[in-house]
This record gives sequence, C-alpha cells and structure tokens, in this order.
Amino acid sequence: MSLEFFNGLSGTLSIELSEPTEDIVPALSNQRAKSTAEIKELSFTPEVFQDDNFRDLTAEEFDRVVLETAVLNLQGEGEPVAHRAPNGKWFTVRDLVAAIAETERRTRPQSQWFGGIDVHHVFFEGIDQQEDGTWRIFWGS
Repeated sequence: MSLEFFNGLSGTLSIELSEPTEDIVPALSNQRAKSTAEIKELSFTPEVFQDDNFRDLTAEEFDRVVLETAVLNLQGEGEPVAHRAPNGKWFTVRDLVAAIAETERRTRPQSQWFGGIDVHHVFFEGIDQQEDGTWRIFWGS
C-alpha cells in the first residue's frame, strides 16, 4: 500500500459558491463566505511536487492502491461519510480523491469560518486514521 505516497501529494480543494466571498480584513488576502452562500461546485485535484515543480499525476499513480479496505469512513467538517471501495476490496488514489471530494461536498457546508462555509482551509495535508476508526481529512491554509 502507498498511503505515504498519497499523503505526500499536494492539492487544493476548489470551492465555487453561489455568492462571491468577501475580505475578512481589507489589508489581508483572507476571504470568507457570506452566511447565505451555498456550494455550487467543489473539486479536489491532487498534484505531485517534484524537482521544485508541481505536476499532474500519471495514470499509473492514479491507479496505485493506497488503502486495503472495503469501507472507508471519511470525516471532514461534519459527521463521517461512508464510502465503499468500487471493487469491494481497496481504494486507489483515484478512488480516494473521489471519496474526499464527495465527503467535502457533503460536509463542508456544515463548517463555520467567520460566519460562513470555510473557503480558507483548502490545501490538502493528508488523511489520518483516528482512534474510532474513522479517517480524518486535514486541510491547511
């Protein structure tokens, strides 16, 4: 398995809202979502950082097995979301990327960051299994 490879990937969660974001403080670049904003689109695109550059994953890297489990409970900002391995046995990088995006699509609206959906913590920092068996997704800013 190659969870170490997966957790070493870089990536950004892209969130498109129904309303534009606004400055938290005029002198900073930090943005916040309005309390009435909703998610229109959300995607997660991982990349490999290599030789001081980012590059797309190869087909072979996307097909790499990273977790051998039939069911994966992923937790973002809300309750864990259960995902079944497409082949019933394991998750590839591609499968896990899709599961993370789906988890965030379902749970990110439950986040509250300066009164709205958290659009600031979007840089992938990996997943880690918690004591209760769920896998927590970590995002940085």
